[in-house]
Amino acid sequence: MNNWHLVYKGYVPGQEGLREALCTLGNGYFGTRGAAPDSVADNVHYPGTYLAGGYNRLTTEIAGRTIENEDLVNLPNWLPLTFRIDDGEWFRLDDVDILSFRQELDLKRGLLRRDLRVRDALGHTTCWSERRLVSMSDPHLAGLCVELTPEDWSGQLTVRSALDGRVTNNGVPRYRDLAKQHLDVLELDHMGADGIFLRCRTTQSLIGIAQTARTRLYRENRQDEAKQYTSVLEGEVVQEMTCSVREGESIVVEKIVALHTSRDPGISEPGLEAWRTLEQAGRFDELLVAHEVAWKHLWETCDIDLRDGEVSEIPLKLHVHIFHLLQTASIHAIDLDIGVPARGWHGEAYRGHIFWDELFIFPFLSLRIPTLTRELLRYRYRRLPEARRAAREAGYEGAMFPWQSGSNGREETQRVHLNPESGRWIPDNTHRQRHINSAIAYNIW
Repeated sequence: MNNWHLVYKGYVPGQEGLREALCTLGNGYFGTRGAAPDSVADNVHYPGTYLAGGYNRLTTEIAGRTIENEDLVNLPNWLPLTFRIDDGEWFRLDDVDILSFRQELDLKRGLLRRDLRVRDALGHTTCWSERRLVSMSDPHLAGLCVELTPEDWSGQLTVRSALDGRVTNNGVPRYRDLAKQHLDVLELDHMGADGIFLRCRTTQSLIGIAQTARTRLYRENRQDEAKQYTSVLEGEVVQEMTCSVREGESIVVEKIVALHTSRDPGISEPGLEAWRTLEQAGRFDELLVAHEVAWKHLWETCDIDLRDGEVSEIPLKLHVHIFHLLQTASIHAIDLDIGVPARGWHGEAYRGHIFWDELFIFPFLSLRIPTLTRELLRYRYRRLPEARRAAREAGYEGAMFPWQSGSNGREETQRVHLNPESGRWIPDNTHRQRHINSAIAYNIW
């Protein structure tokens, strides 16, 4: 058994949600779920990209009450990448016959691979070999590299790449009746022949977000002179590239993406920085080399070598846990003023809130990256005035930290809860989990 590779064989729609979460790639600055690039949010797939500490508040009128929630925001989807043959339908995994399917998360290299053989309704068989990374070397870069090979057809191949700002927070079923439109798309544009741009802003916290993407086709390692067309649609910017391809000939598609926000230190503004970062970024394999070196150094510092003399899944599970911890609590989190969310920056469960999970991970981090432990403690320290205010309001001395924390350290737990069965509001007392304060005191000690 390989202790470094999480492998899924066969496509199982009912397992996609779990696979997307476990195959999330991140670097402590942002994370992207392991959704298929051709997918959209539906009952099977849920593409999601999340900024560490990227919260926004919305109010909802529901069952006679006005309630306010702060959520980790689903950012514009940078993944969209698909293709079509001649004037046929755009490829979607759920619309074709899947002849083979293998998905592999390489934990040592921080690389996601997907290898497919599919056949469309007209009998065209195509191989799709994908590699994906979210750079641990440069926290603002990510990339897709897809090799497309027609097995039994020749014709026109059109590749469609996009930045999609039409996303909402719709990943948790029981939150779906609540307000979920956290983004205002402000600008959609393109630069040069192969660059596209999206700028948006969160509606309440006013975090500015900029994404740029460069998509190119390569044939035999040389850039192909494909016909290109860019269009600005409602909430998304789309780029299409068309070239001729012969049976058995491979076309490599590279999509490199840069992400900056107004919370970044040392920048002018996120749009300018996103363009600059993309302009200076090399090809996918160049990004991969630097990314692998960064992960090599992390594993040299943080790996746990478990030898029990038996063949078991325990070492693999241990590597999966460490991998996701390092993607959540990363050296790139220093200076970001963030805590440790209970479910990582992997999705919308628990609304991305900070609970008391530092208690479980600080012993691991303090032995290996103590500067990161110190930085994560500062998240609590900066919110000490709010904790003191909460204690005074409750009639206590000292500081009373919230059970659920987000941007500014107020209590994010609801005081009343709508019972979905009865439709009645009932008290929600989960904010009384005061052991959070003991955990923080222990962490400081």
